[in-house]
Amino acid sequence: MKIVLNRLKTLEIVKQDPLIPDIPDGSVRVEVLCCAVCRTDAKMWEQGHRDLILPRIMGHEMVVRDTDGNRFMVWPGTNCTTCRYCRQGLENLCEEMKIIGFHHDGGFASHVVVPSRNLVPLPAGLDNHIACFGEPVGCIINAFEKIEYKRNSRLLIYGGGTMGLAAALYAKSIGLQPLVIEKKESKIHHVRSFLDAAGICCEKDTHHSEFDLVINACPDVIAFCQAVSKVARAGWISFFSGITKNETIDTNLVNLIHYKEAKLAGAYGMTRTHMEKAIPFMTSHQAYLKLLIQDIVPPHRVPALMPKVLSGNDLKYILDFTLAPRDPWMETSYNKASVQPVKINTAAGRAVSEKQLFQDVVKGIRPLSNDLFPAACAKIDEKTKPLGALGKLESLAVRMSLIQGRLNPALRRKALFVFAGDHGITEEGVSAYPREVTGQMVENFLTGGAAINVLCCHHGIDLKVVDMGVVKSFAPHPDLIIRKVGPGTRNFALEPAMSRSQAVDSLEKGMAVFLEAFEKEPVDIVGLGEMGIGNTTSASAIICTVCGLAPEVATGRGTGVDNKGLAHKTQVIERVLAFHGVNPQDGLDILTKIGGFELGGIAGAALAAASRQTAVVLDGLISTAAGLIAYAINPGIKGYLISGHKSVEPAQAAALSFMGITPLIDFDMRLGEGTGAALAIDMADAACKIMTRMASFDEAKISRASLGR
Repeated sequence: MKIVLNRLKTLEIVKQDPLIPDIPDGSVRVEVLCCAVCRTDAKMWEQGHRDLILPRIMGHEMVVRDTDGNRFMVWPGTNCTTCRYCRQGLENLCEEMKIIGFHHDGGFASHVVVPSRNLVPLPAGLDNHIACFGEPVGCIINAFEKIEYKRNSRLLIYGGGTMGLAAALYAKSIGLQPLVIEKKESKIHHVRSFLDAAGICCEKDTHHSEFDLVINACPDVIAFCQAVSKVARAGWISFFSGITKNETIDTNLVNLIHYKEAKLAGAYGMTRTHMEKAIPFMTSHQAYLKLLIQDIVPPHRVPALMPKVLSGNDLKYILDFTLAPRDPWMETSYNKASVQPVKINTAAGRAVSEKQLFQDVVKGIRPLSNDLFPAACAKIDEKTKPLGALGKLESLAVRMSLIQGRLNPALRRKALFVFAGDHGITEEGVSAYPREVTGQMVENFLTGGAAINVLCCHHGIDLKVVDMGVVKSFAPHPDLIIRKVGPGTRNFALEPAMSRSQAVDSLEKGMAVFLEAFEKEPVDIVGLGEMGIGNTTSASAIICTVCGLAPEVATGRGTGVDNKGLAHKTQVIERVLAFHGVNPQDGLDILTKIGGFELGGIAGAALAAASRQTAVVLDGLISTAAGLIAYAINPGIKGYLISGHKSVEPAQAAALSFMGITPLIDFDMRLGEGTGAALAIDMADAACKIMTRMASFDEAKISRASLGR
């Protein structure tokens, strides 16, 4: 049998194919005796991981048996053996590292295929369940090898979970004096039998400081900050547990590392050698490690364990396949229906009724009429110039006449909205900048320091910033419109970016932003810009979906990722498209699964502007992708869309071609913000003035023959 993670929070027990699969050279198929369920597994179940490709069989802390009856631990890494780190014996840092249970199927199955060189033989005296601690103890040994210590050194450990307590036990075995800090009294009570047996002190807090060594064995950012403040001068901090995503650390605190000359040592995973070194420790400390086992469970209990593991209140759970019935599909307790996980119900999402504003706006768009086209062309042709001499300005002048339904178009009010939102996809490492930059740039817009501020001021364009879903909160400002759908989208590599109702909400809020501005004073032309770290990934995925492009063709560098980052970003988009199966003709489905709140706002504003016969100027890649969503919702919008500039991002050209639009300018720009749209709005203003103020041959009394006419 195998326990498969199909989607987030979706584990399903299925029968394993009895046929032996093709086994790669250097690998072997082994029987899984038991496998620990660690917090990393539970986190992947809940929120995924940047290296996780679904569906996946998790589990990486396993004990297996070969056909000869030999038992092994499994080092979970698959390294290249040739990169500079592997050659230095640092295979845990391999540039091409692949991890069993992340990149490859792992130990939540009765059988698994692993590289032969990953098998670590077990001695006869080491219990199977205790041997499941081989991977975490190996990680602890790696951490201690990265720091310097002397016998009787004072060690402070933050986190009284399984890893923190195991680290304290190991520290005591090598002659250190550990103190464990665990803020939950209930948890201290829960592990009291281990603490008393091992003679380890655990407290909720300590007033002591100047510790020789400090280890953070929990993801709490406060614990890390306290580690910096508690370490002695010239002491060591082991950065053992990663901090919860998207937290921030005060730089004044980090400066203490400088002032104290403290030494900070990262510790990530472990090598095969570290697992071998763990065997003597585990063998001699079996009685203590047994007290860190919360329960030993059969496979059918694993799906229900994940919330308990995430809570951090329990210790180590061990999945034991020897406890499974011989034919689980004949047992009531293993019936699929009894363990069926909660799934995202897309059908229910589609049942959500679209709100009235959305319906009214979409229905209110009238395709652009060509009735004035002959007269507009004749008027521009009669200007005192050779035919076509003003190039794109001429076709733009004609377009403005058609949009406004008159031969004397004018731009009395020009507006530009910068829609901002954060993206959960940044968790996949697709951007060269952290998510916090979104909020920082919004602040920059509001203080007038960005390029878009300069261009809008220069060209007389009303500029407003719209918060559609930035994690950061902002103080009221006359140029800020708050229409927050949520604090950023979800990571669409693992689940839909938003619910369908949120998608409709983002569209409606974008519509309302434009319509409210229009009601105060009619807007003749509107530019649509954006700000959102990670949104080039969303935009590229959208364009791939609608235009049928391969990700390697469509993916660009966005904020400036390097070659390796570009390859990773491309792989993420490939995974996303394979995972979601987005309907390329359903704009709401596209926005829901791989969009962003600010993209929904742009698409909504574009639809609303078209319903009021206002010219819509798209900016670069992201704005164009949002225009593509609007186009998918109602293709009648096409005539109102103007592409401000040609982006250096490769996917934009495909999207514009799909909609039959040609960009006005090509300045090799890739800033976003609406900067290309601002320049194009000024071009549209110039085109209208050419149409209305430039003399005709008859008005100027100039012979057509003088200009080759």
